[in-house]
Amino acid sequence: MNFQSVKDNETRAIVYCRSDAREDLQRQKEKILSYAKMQGYTVTETFMESGSMDSLTYHSLRLRAKYREFNILLVAELEVLGNSPIEITQEINYLANNGIKVLTLKDGELNGETLPVAFRKSFRLVK
Repeated sequence: MNFQSVKDNETRAIVYCRSDAREDLQRQKEKILSYAKMQGYTVTETFMESGSMDSLTYHSLRLRAKYREFNILLVAELEVLGNSPIEITQEINYLANNGIKVLTLKDGELNGETLPVAFRKSFRLVK
């Protein structure tokens, strides 16, 4: 059995937290790590950043997805993955196309089928 097939049998997760407030980052991290432990996921790395997703941190996470270094991305809520429905959809599609399952504490699994419902719950229309 080669190293890659052993790694594929594991549930390897990365935690990604993004917020402008340092306290919120720490709170996200604690909640997600607690959830991961309850689910039996092996958290291989935790990324925490504030501000834009154009940072080197998020690009590093995307590169790890491309090389299938993890199976699951754990985030607190879908807004962590972008600032608009279009941006979030692009990120979910990129991750899904690379075999990554995205799980949020707030909305559960995010994919092409679940995103419309999650968007309706998260974004309000202004009249």
